[in-house]
This record gives sequence, structure tokens and C-alpha cells, in this order.
Amino acid sequence: MSLLVTGGASGIGAAVVEAARRSGETVHVIDVATGVDAADPVAVAEFVDQVGTPDRVAHLAGVVSAGGIEETTLAEWERTIRSNLTSAFVVCQAVVPRMAARGGGSVVLMSSLNARDGGTRLSGTAYAAAKAGVLGLMRHLAVDYGPCGIRVNAVAPGPVDTPMHARLSEEQKATLRRRMPLGRVASATEIADIMLFLLSDSCATVTGMTFDVNGGSHLS
Repeated sequence: MSLLVTGGASGIGAAVVEAARRSGETVHVIDVATGVDAADPVAVAEFVDQVGTPDRVAHLAGVVSAGGIEETTLAEWERTIRSNLTSAFVVCQAVVPRMAARGGGSVVLMSSLNARDGGTRLSGTAYAAAKAGVLGLMRHLAVDYGPCGIRVNAVAPGPVDTPMHARLSEEQKATLRRRMPLGRVASATEIADIMLFLLSDSCATVTGMTFDVNGGSHLS
């Protein structure tokens, strides 16, 4: 089995890479930190040509934004959409048809609680829109490629102990925790385990679903 992880150089992506390699899986990483931009179709296609079609994909590439619509510049909007949503499209376009031609595969895309509840100014207008778009892409691919043996799901975490969360002030972190009945922030390893579970054969009949991991701050 082979796994392609985008955004695998840090945060949740790095936790996915570590867990998968620990289990003996062949893991390939796409990350701007390693010289491949997941939103660049030429670079992604060349990378997949080089390593071969993976059996599974965990897409975690993305950045966070901040602010309301009145303070979000077009440049910031486009940066955030490109990194989070366009990258998911580019990677899926490069990999999913190849998976289908080979007989099947599994994909998990990274969304966010912000796609469910609209988010706040802490993460911004563009981030909420991008992560909601990821869910639309996931559902479309699940329906369109299900007959080809492709499963596509998403994970929508609330606050996770990563550098993205660490940028917030202690007061901001406390405010987020107060919205969570469980009152605790997830670890990157916890989210990685859920992603790998969704990618596994244990979820062989699960597709088109969003797995919410938010400590109860949003109930679906």
C-alpha cells in the first residue's frame, strides 16, 4: 500500500506521515517545504508520474487566514482559496482518475469546523469559504467516482494543537475551549488516526461523509 500526503511536512500532515510509516506503509509527501506546491498542477502531475499512483491520499495542504470580509483583500482571499481548495482540486484531478483506471482507491480531504459553523474572524472569511468548498468537492467526487471504486471522505476538526492554533493568544484559545463541551483541544495524532481510519478498509462502505472532530462545539 502507498499513501500520498499533501502538507505532510508539519502539523497534522506530519502526524499522518509518521503513523503511516510506523505501520510499514510507503509514504510520499507533497509540501511547499519539500519543493512541491500542491496547488501547482504541473508540479503535482510530475510528482505523481515519478512516484506512481498511490492507493490512498490524505490531503492536508492549506493555510489559515484572519479577519472579516471588509478587511480581507482579494490577494488574501485568493491565497487562502488556492492553498486550501485549489490544492485539493489539483491533487484529486491528478490522482483520482488514475486510481479509477487501476480499480479503486481512497481519499480523505481536510476541511474544518469553520465549514460547518461559518468560523470566526480568528480564522477569517476566506478560510471558512475554502473549507466549505472542500466539502462540496468531496461530495461531488464521492458520487462521481463511487462506481469506479473510489471512496472520498473529509475530516472537519475544531481546534487542534498545531502551529496554526499556537498563533492565537491564551485568551483566544480559552474562548475556543469554552465553546467545546469537552473543553479540550485535539492533538495532531488524534486527527491523524481518524484520517488513517477513514482511508482504511475498515471504512470500505463509507464515502461522501464528513467526520466532525470538534469536542462537541458543533453537533451534526
